[in-house]
Amino acid sequence: MDGRAESDAGHPPRQLLRLEHVADHLLFELVEVERRAHQASSHYDDEPWRAENFTRALPGKRELSLVAVVRDRPVGFLIASRQQHVTHIHRLATDPGQWRTGTASQLLDRFLAEVSGTVTVVCDPRNKPALTLYERAGFRVTGSTPAGKAALAAAGRAVPPRTSAER
Repeated sequence: MDGRAESDAGHPPRQLLRLEHVADHLLFELVEVERRAHQASSHYDDEPWRAENFTRALPGKRELSLVAVVRDRPVGFLIASRQQHVTHIHRLATDPGQWRTGTASQLLDRFLAEVSGTVTVVCDPRNKPALTLYERAGFRVTGSTPAGKAALAAAGRAVPPRTSAER
């Protein structure tokens, strides 16, 4: 996965990297992507994530989480971890300059292709673009949180590992 560049028409190629392969000096830039997304969205958490949210150790987080990079700069991310019998997406955000370019879809599609079992996410029900993204990816609303957010779940679609003869 790491190292493959993908591009949509008219946009520079995006590379998807695992969080564990993102250089520490790019942490500030991830925080800035988060800050810009928070400022531009009226349906986001009360406060944007800070550096400690990205660095907090959670089971599987560094291996599962993805960062979209264009010209060596982060433009989006999907942060996830394993929680008991499910994989939970904590945050999926793209820089507002990347909205409607396929960056969020690319992050989510790649993530879902690489995990198996139930995947959960919580989303503000007023965030129609995010709900549409999740529903297109196979998520269904399963309830709501005490804070009124929509709880969604889907099945991961991990591709079975290829045998050495298939490689």
